[in-house]
Amino acid sequence: MGPASYARVESGFPLLVVSTDEQVHSSLREILRRDCQFHRAASRRDALSCVQQVHPWVVVCDQLLADGDWRDLLKDLQGEHRMPPLIVSSRLADDRLWAEVLNLGGYDLLASPFAASEVSRVVRMAAHRGSKSGEF
Repeated sequence: MGPASYARVESGFPLLVVSTDEQVHSSLREILRRDCQFHRAASRRDALSCVQQVHPWVVVCDQLLADGDWRDLLKDLQGEHRMPPLIVSSRLADDRLWAEVLNLGGYDLLASPFAASEVSRVVRMAAHRGSKSGEF
């Protein structure tokens, strides 16, 4: 997948999902289909390209990526003029990871498989913050 490996598939606020797992993309797309413009990336590099082009209000990122992990992407995003809230998704979600995400500046942690009500609540709250982080 090259720099154009992300795609808008819905309307609403811009959301970027960074994952190589098709199930993550399809689950989040189904849960959030009425709320967002859905963009996808499979790597940090592609995610940064998307962030610079579409200015997502929220980024949901797998704990581990092919070219780094959520910490690396968080550092990359901190260099952006408008930093969107970063939500980490993980099958191994626990209190330790949740505390690490919050302490390092991430927005929240979502356990997968996803609970629709939790995803909707967390992403909407993050989008409210992301919409206020700059003029989009």
